[in-house]
Amino acid sequence: MPSKYEFEQIIVKLEEAVKLYKKSDYRYNENKLYLSNGQILEFMFKPENIPHLLGINISALRNSKILSSNKPLDMLEELIQRYTAIYQKFVRGELIYSDVVSPYIKEKIESFETVLKCDINDIYFVSEYSLPRAYLNGERNNYGCQYYIAFEDGKSEIIFLGLKKPDDQYYYSPSSIISPSDEKSSDKLLADLISNQRVMIVNCVVRKNIGIFNYLKNADKLILAQRLVNLTNEYNGHLMLSNDFIYNLKKLMSSYEKDLNVQRFILQLIYAISTGKKISIDCSFDQNCADLVEVYNMSVQRSNKADIQTDLQELKRLKEELLLAKSTIEEQKQLLSEKDELISLQQTQLNEQQGKINQMQDETSSLRQFKDEAFQLFKKFQ
Repeated sequence: MPSKYEFEQIIVKLEEAVKLYKKSDYRYNENKLYLSNGQILEFMFKPENIPHLLGINISALRNSKILSSNKPLDMLEELIQRYTAIYQKFVRGELIYSDVVSPYIKEKIESFETVLKCDINDIYFVSEYSLPRAYLNGERNNYGCQYYIAFEDGKSEIIFLGLKKPDDQYYYSPSSIISPSDEKSSDKLLADLISNQRVMIVNCVVRKNIGIFNYLKNADKLILAQRLVNLTNEYNGHLMLSNDFIYNLKKLMSSYEKDLNVQRFILQLIYAISTGKKISIDCSFDQNCADLVEVYNMSVQRSNKADIQTDLQELKRLKEELLLAKSTIEEQKQLLSEKDELISLQQTQLNEQQGKINQMQDETSSLRQFKDEAFQLFKKFQ
């Protein structure tokens, strides 16, 4: 259980998220997703589902009968207002913290705005979850929803928004799943939701109540398609692109049916998508085709991003070692220069001392000769 200060920080973020939801742009807004298999998903964020999406188990609070409200969103707001008293009940053991608060509550709150906005540029894919197809994996996982929208929020985690549909009504979102940070658990979750399941690209998002249309550009669609080809191949999923891509390719061909270069380009593009290979840029392509080639080739190159990143890191390391070696050499050259100056100074001093010694020796020799001559003279007159 977190400290009271940490719990207060969670409450502050919860309050901000509730205020965001209650804005007219989001509350009761009907979203329509146009999928690459020709299907349309319509769903809305209902007030009763907001607590769960934010990581609060309202059922546990309702069963404890400590709140006066009985509607989920009202109960969440009452929890926010009475958080000090609720925290004391956690401390005294009258409520179990893990029964009320999700271990992923921080991640759920952080990703809530991304999910709520439902921006087409944040959507990775949509996976249709079928129990019979899930059973083909040899496991009996039941995630409880019929569709999962995978969002990317610029971090390593993927947020899966589950969609369920009562009879003859809109889909609604009862829960979300945060991809675990450790690679093994994250891989298992992807395998559970993708293996033997149908995966679609979202071509367009429409927010009906406020009349906003967000389309995925063909260039971005090519990049996303390449990523999902690699993903579904890795996890044994089925990427449903036929309706969408055949329509776009036919439309492109009908616009340039007399242009053999464009037709050749389309055939190359189809082959490249199926094999994951790059396309050589031909000067005979018109600018639209050339742009598509450039974006597609970038998408293929990004599949080797990990290798490129490793090479860049190794290059950076070698560069740092080279700079360090260069700095060390410069320091050693400076030390050698200083030592050379010191030796030169010492040699000069030695030469001066040797001159003085020689001079003293000459003076001593002259004095000795003078003594000898004086002694001889003294003996002579004795």
